[in-house]
Amino acid sequence: MKKMKKFVCALLVVLTAVTMLSGPFQVPVQAAKTVTANKNPKKAPNIKKKGTYNVNSKTSMKKDDYIRFTAPKSGRYTFTFYNFRDWKKSSSVSRNLGLVRLKKMDRWGLNAQKVKTNGGKTYSLNMSSKIWYDKFSKGKKVTPYLDLYRRYAKINLKKGETVYINTFWTGGKHQYNVKIK
Repeated sequence: MKKMKKFVCALLVVLTAVTMLSGPFQVPVQAAKTVTANKNPKKAPNIKKKGTYNVNSKTSMKKDDYIRFTAPKSGRYTFTFYNFRDWKKSSSVSRNLGLVRLKKMDRWGLNAQKVKTNGGKTYSLNMSSKIWYDKFSKGKKVTPYLDLYRRYAKINLKKGETVYINTFWTGGKHQYNVKIK
């Protein structure tokens, strides 16, 4: 009986120690990385890893912005664009529209690529603010040309191949999120 009490006490001490010591060794959840787009595609920040990114796009309404993604290995990549919003807002509070194009460089310059997206294939992904989507697009049949709040693009890339992500927003300066898988 005495051995059993010692065993239970030792077990309680070990469980208490594990509980107290496990907190400092837990890995925190990684926040999305922030990148700032550039109006010059040659100076655009280059993303080389899959993950979720917050993108700041500081140019005026008359200009497009670019970020780049270089494929770490050959395969099919999915880019999900969402939460397009006005500058320094956590979510959309206006009725703005935008677009995203995935472009590749060839001998003639940057050319938009036809990608598979919600509702079919297209060269341009039509985006909208949450307010616009809720008022005008929600509940309609999804086509490649419908303005959506969240949209994906699937594209095949070879190792080392770069795709330029070009965005435009009717409100000018904007922010959005992109998840690359």
